[in-house]
Amino acid sequence: MDKRTIRDVAAAVAAGAAVLLLADLSLGWFSVRVAVAGVVDVSANATGWGGTGTVAGLLGLAMLVAMIRPLRRDGAVTLARAAVTGVLGLGAFGFTVARALNGTASVTTPATAVHVQSTLWPAYVGIVLGGLVAAGVITALVLVMQGARAPSGVIHPTA
Repeated sequence: MDKRTIRDVAAAVAAGAAVLLLADLSLGWFSVRVAVAGVVDVSANATGWGGTGTVAGLLGLAMLVAMIRPLRRDGAVTLARAAVTGVLGLGAFGFTVARALNGTASVTTPATAVHVQSTLWPAYVGIVLGGLVAAGVITALVLVMQGARAPSGVIHPTA
């Protein structure tokens, strides 16, 4: 497998993981439940779309737009385009981890406020998906830096 094919596979993995991350952010990442003497029973969930999770989602979306938008008619990937998607992908990963590790869910009951962090499995899935995004864009960036800029299947004498 040549470098251009590996670059394209890495970019596809990053794009697919970014789409799944956007969906995962909509799931309940944190939960809290308050039960008092069998009289009051209140629970709440918080999605990944809060605080730094919103930034992660927006960076992931921007990365997808940057990957889809053709910058050159011949289909070649420029170093600048690869660098932009790399930075956006790494940012999405970093903010996803920040949301998963620092997010909370809160419940307010009469005369009582409870603020608890109980991280649910979608938060950990989000970290894995963010890691796949980061690994894919970095792999593609490194390969573009090494000269894998032409579209796959096109043979250039200098490649």
